Amino acid sequence: MHGRLFVGLIACCFWFDGTARSAEPVVFACNEFPPFKMENSDTGLKGFDVDFLEEIFRRADIALKIVYLPWKRALREAQRGEVNGVCSCSRTAERDSYLTYSAPLGRASSGLFSLAENKFPPLKKLEEIESKSVSVILGYNLIENLAAAGIQNIVQVASEIQGAKVLINGRTDYFYGYKEPVLFNLKQLGTSEGIAYNEIAYSEYYACFSKNAKGMDLLVERFNRGLKTIQADGTYDQILSKYR
Repeated sequence: MHGRLFVGLIACCFWFDGTARSAEPVVFACNEFPPFKMENSDTGLKGFDVDFLEEIFRRADIALKIVYLPWKRALREAQRGEVNGVCSCSRTAERDSYLTYSAPLGRASSGLFSLAENKFPPLKKLEEIESKSVSVILGYNLIENLAAAGIQNIVQVASEIQGAKVLINGRTDYFYGYKEPVLFNLKQLGTSEGIAYNEIAYSEYYACFSKNAKGMDLLVERFNRGLKTIQADGTYDQILSKYR
């Protein structure tokens, strides 16, 4: 796989310069994270990050293969150059050593969901939760944020759907989560109305290319051009609208 991937990408990049195109696809690893990336959704939707990648590579006439892997394995294979990249990721000092980042692919917002009828005042930081109860998904680093803020009345849940149900049923005052996944699941439950969202923080995220797969600099350049094009012509917002 390793050698075939490198050869395919080199030929692909030469094709960008006007020569032959390779039959070998560019391979990106995704982890399941609705609505960003979805392997087998009930709706048939693939996730907007996957849609972005497919549209950009389609316009460039580059074959793209998406494989779904557990997150740590996806990063490990990107680090080794066994895939050309991961569909999307945030930037960290550790990843800087083996990943090259595209222009910002999107914006990851995290904050507090509550029942609109409670009319809680907007909060600027987590410490302002004080003694109110808040649910959060077990395994997310958001738990660490709550701990750092000194919040003690925490209910751990297994998923966005469980967190939404706990909130709707009045078992907690807040549900602390990532905006897009929670809104997507609320929509699937048919309960998105009557829910207020208070953003606490956000960060940009990127399509992430392996530095150990050959031809990455040229591929990133072409990708960024394609991303700018779909943002300018409205395709980017049209894709997002399918998930909201």
